[in-house]
Order: sequence, then C-alpha cells, then structure tokens
Amino acid sequence: MQNVLVPTTASRPIDDQFIIRPLTSADIQNIRALHAELAPSSPTLNPTFFHQLLTHPTRLCLIATLPSSSKPVACIAVALHVRTSDLSSASAQLPPVEVHVLALGVRPEFRRQGIARRLLHDAATSLRALAVNAPHIPSALVGASTETRVSVDVARADGSTRAFWKHVGMDEEEREPWQVGWRDVVSVTGPVLAAA
Repeated sequence: MQNVLVPTTASRPIDDQFIIRPLTSADIQNIRALHAELAPSSPTLNPTFFHQLLTHPTRLCLIATLPSSSKPVACIAVALHVRTSDLSSASAQLPPVEVHVLALGVRPEFRRQGIARRLLHDAATSLRALAVNAPHIPSALVGASTETRVSVDVARADGSTRAFWKHVGMDEEEREPWQVGWRDVVSVTGPVLAAA
C-alpha cells in the first residue's frame, strides 16, 4: 500500500526510526541552526523565507525528527513552479508541475538511511496536493495526469551533493553553469521517484 502524506499538521513515522512532519513556527530556530551547521558558508535564512514556507500554498517545509525529540535531524524546503507560458494554446501539451527544492539537508550521522529521498518524495507529493487549493494555479495543471518534476540548483563545486542528486535519478541540464547569489550552480532536474 502506498503511503501518501496528506497536508496536515500530523506527524508520520518512517520505519519507527524517524518522524516526518510539516514545519511549525516553533521549529524555526532549530531549522536555522541546522541550516547554519550544514551550510556554514551560505547566507543566513531570513524570516521572510520561513513566513512563506508557513503561509504560502505553493511553499512547504518538512522536517524529520527522532521519535524521542522535536529537534530536526533533516529538513526540506520546496516551492511549486508552474510554467504558464505554454498555456496559450488549447492543443499544447500541459507543462509538468515543477517542485523546486530550495533547501535539503540531513545531519551527517543520519545520512545514507533514506531520509533525504523520503523527504523529497513526501514534499513533492504534499506540495502537489496543497496546490489543488491554490487559487492562482490552473486546475488543469495539478490534475492527476500532469507530470511532476523536481528541480534544484546545486553548487558546481559540491561534488557530493551533485552525486546525491544523480543517485536519486536526477540529471544535470546541458547548459553553462550560472550564478545564484554567491555561487556558481548547475541545474538538476528529474522525475519524482518513489520513496525508498
């Protein structure tokens, strides 16, 4: 039986080892600390970033915790992108719904246990379900027949992160690396894969 995360504030265990749940305002301090620990050279995440994750129907943040603690061991932040430039023709094929990964991190001692892959799958599934109620998303685009793709911009110099995305079935786009803020990045895209 396929487990589907329904957008809710309820927690859900993964193999009795971890719990995945949506971000709450009480988690923000711990998520900022986790981000600072995992990406010390990255800029500090500002309050607006978290406000959008908590309130916008096309943004979502999920965290993974141990059953015995509310402190996150992993998190993912995603945003739904819908390309509407392809909607001018009634005969045009609908563009895929794109889930853009804004941040994904797992504490080193919890890596290689399937948490990141599970967070990615659950976030994409949940965000797509949330988008059904977003008034500015065309309903045809979030129907069951529309493909869902994942995209992420990865620092070109970060070989281990690029290897992770390749491992979960993503491909680097064939174009020149470009800059986002302070770093050279490559874009990585692929289908939403089943959770491990």
